[in-house]
Amino acid sequence: MPNILKITGGKQLSGEITPVPNKNAMLPALAASVLTSDTVTYHNLPKSTDVVRMLDALRILGAEVDDHDFSLITVNCKNIKTYEIDSINGNAMRSSILFAGPLLARFGKARIPLPGGCVLGRRSIAAHIDAFAKVGVTTEISDGFANFERTTPLLKHYSIWMMEASVTATENIAMYAAGCEAEFDITEAAAEPHVTQLIKLLEEMGATVSGLESNKLCITGKNVFASATFIPEPDQIDIAGIIIATAITKGKLVVKGANIPRVSGGLVQFFQKWNIGITTSGEDLIIDGTKDLVINCAESGFPLAGDDLPKVSPRPWPGFPVDALPSVVTLACKTHGKTLIQNWMYETGLDFIRELNVLGANIFMADPQRVIVTGPINFTGGKVVSPSIIQAAQAIFLAALADPVETKIESWEVIKRRYPEIIDVYRKLGATIEEIAA
Repeated sequence: MPNILKITGGKQLSGEITPVPNKNAMLPALAASVLTSDTVTYHNLPKSTDVVRMLDALRILGAEVDDHDFSLITVNCKNIKTYEIDSINGNAMRSSILFAGPLLARFGKARIPLPGGCVLGRRSIAAHIDAFAKVGVTTEISDGFANFERTTPLLKHYSIWMMEASVTATENIAMYAAGCEAEFDITEAAAEPHVTQLIKLLEEMGATVSGLESNKLCITGKNVFASATFIPEPDQIDIAGIIIATAITKGKLVVKGANIPRVSGGLVQFFQKWNIGITTSGEDLIIDGTKDLVINCAESGFPLAGDDLPKVSPRPWPGFPVDALPSVVTLACKTHGKTLIQNWMYETGLDFIRELNVLGANIFMADPQRVIVTGPINFTGGKVVSPSIIQAAQAIFLAALADPVETKIESWEVIKRRYPEIIDVYRKLGATIEEIAA
């Protein structure tokens, strides 16, 4: 029976913390190993459920996987003989769709279970289907699987305009392009740090790429790929969560290795507008959360939805990332004044505010994609069931840290998919957290 997470909040966090590696970079990087018959080496991967499932899926494909030490994993796909991802692992994670591009490049076919993972709005695979259709790949959905097949001869050049700047669709078409002897121009490509990390891996494996970190990629692929090494960068969403945790507990933290401007620079400037003290020291960020949280509407640069009502909404990278938005709702709960928070990307992305309101928040849902948060409030604690969305679960976890009350969270394990060591990490910073029997 799953345990309940009991958190007694109100402790000022202090000390040093290292952000988790970027989960959304690791998963496509693991799928990319299918492109080559040489060995790909992965450093410092966490033993999260999604990483374990990706490795299991590779084994079932026929890959040789050495993961006895997660600080140094090797994958060799020279002996894979199938283009089908097993349904057990595939259904359990949305990242299974990332095998479509490399399997198509290698076999001309891919059979992928319709993905699971976090349920956020209507997260279909339409962007993937559309991108592949533009390069001569047909898709048939049947029996819970998406069946992709290249049905036309490979051309020398393709021009692809993405219907949306989808991260996983960009990664999929990039991996397909990297494994084909043709030139692919991809416009409206996603440019998040995890996309950039994948593209750099594809370059090391032998693809030629221009337009890195932009929304216009040009990729010239090849059939024979070299060995490569992948070292994930810090997760910018975890960095955001750490900054918020410091601010709402009035703590002080050193975030090790997080001073990478192209990863965290925009987040630093965003959170400084909430009156959070953030400075740099070499490779680290220094967070001072002791100040009162307040947004100066006249000087912050936030758009205003009304008098003294700043509006926060996500944008494709390098804009504010949507995955960090749930934790910002928790931050707004401890901030003076009202804040309008809008999640236009996902229809159900703000459903978790019910749990925050149970814990004492003052949040009004204007419609499924907009909420008005009034603060500051003191969270009152209580018992809640964690949402099934990782970042919404993190928002509940952070709220439980803020005030000197007891909060019990059921079904909290979803958070381990991105933050596998979260309990031990925050205990070392001074938080009082324990697992108790349900």
